[in-house]
Amino acid sequence: MCLTEHHLNKTEMNYENIDSYNLGACFCRKSRKNGGVIIFVLETPQYTSIDLNETCIELDIEICGVKLHYSSSNICVLSNYRSPSGNFLYFLNTLESILNKIYTNSLNMIMCRDININYFDDDDTNRNKIPY
Repeated sequence: MCLTEHHLNKTEMNYENIDSYNLGACFCRKSRKNGGVIIFVLETPQYTSIDLNETCIELDIEICGVKLHYSSSNICVLSNYRSPSGNFLYFLNTLESILNKIYTNSLNMIMCRDININYFDDDDTNRNKIPY
């Protein structure tokens, strides 16, 4: 279960419990309010947390991940959040770097995200342009 904008700090996170789930990975903001991402994993599959905290910058990219280990395959689950006021280019470059580091042909990937990107101008005149 992936959640974005959980609004908890590290201390509060330690008190969050959901029956039959383990806290797989999380990122909590240190200096700003709100935000944050978390992944809860059912008790049954084996999993490994992926340490992505060094790539996180509040507002720009907040991300956490786990690798689920099944007998037939491994699945990487990422949860990420980007604030509407975050730096779009930093977000894209950092996400690309993360994916390049963890992706393998034998790894299935699931990405849950809340990235707040408006691809179109308000007046819709630039419908085919992505703002880079």
